[in-house]
This record gives sequence, C-alpha cells and structure tokens, in this order.
Amino acid sequence: CTAAHTVAWLGIPGSGAAGSTFYPLEFSNVGHRTCWLYGYPGVSAISSSGRRIGPPASHTGRRHLVTLRPGATAHAILQIVEAGNIAGCHARTAAGLRVYPPGQRRSADILGFSFPACSNRRVLGVGPVRAGTGIPGF
Repeated sequence: CTAAHTVAWLGIPGSGAAGSTFYPLEFSNVGHRTCWLYGYPGVSAISSSGRRIGPPASHTGRRHLVTLRPGATAHAILQIVEAGNIAGCHARTAAGLRVYPPGQRRSADILGFSFPACSNRRVLGVGPVRAGTGIPGF
C-alpha cells in the first residue's frame, strides 16, 4: 500500500495496564486497488512544530501480511507508556504522532493528540499490522 492511498488515524483508546495506554492505530485503503501491508508502522511523537520528540516506537510481536481491499482497514496496537513512570525522563508534551505505514518512506501526522513524552527516553511501542479495525479493550 502506498502512503498516498493509505490514511492513518487513531482509534478509540483501549485498555491501560502497568502505566501504559493502548490505542488502535488504523490504516484505511482509500485507493481503488487492493494492496498489502506487512510488518510494523513507524511511529514517533512530535511537537506542535513537527519536530520528533524522543526515539521512535519499538516493535513487538510477529509480523503479518495483511490484504487491504479498497475501503478496508487494518490496525496495529500502539502503546504509550506514562512518561512520569520513566526514570530520568526529560518531559515534553507531544502534540501528536508521525506515522509511516509499513514499508513506506512517506509519513502522515496525526495532530491534536497531546500526551506526555520524553525527549531522551522511549515512550512508544507498536505491534505489527493486523486485519480489521482495532477494537477498544482488545
């Protein structure tokens, strides 16, 4: 799936555990042809000026090949660790996320989603893409 034919958006937050909150990061095919996603999206916290805050998301879980028909959606689970629980965190407020669909070099920004981040420590983790929309509470 090319970035031009894939829209990334953040779903409704799901469960939280051990100082983390989990969100479905959704990828919808807005093109007219079937395409495929494989692996992990690239995700980073960004400031209101678009600068990256801290390291990009770590990857966890086994990769899957997902077939995305026109109009269909796939998801990956995004974990945001509570920055206040991270020792030595240089706290900053993120204004959103920069998201690269799996295998793409072109990103999309999801703005208007602020959360505490660390400029020197990782607060994001993301799993592989999976078929279907993410469901709160997964």
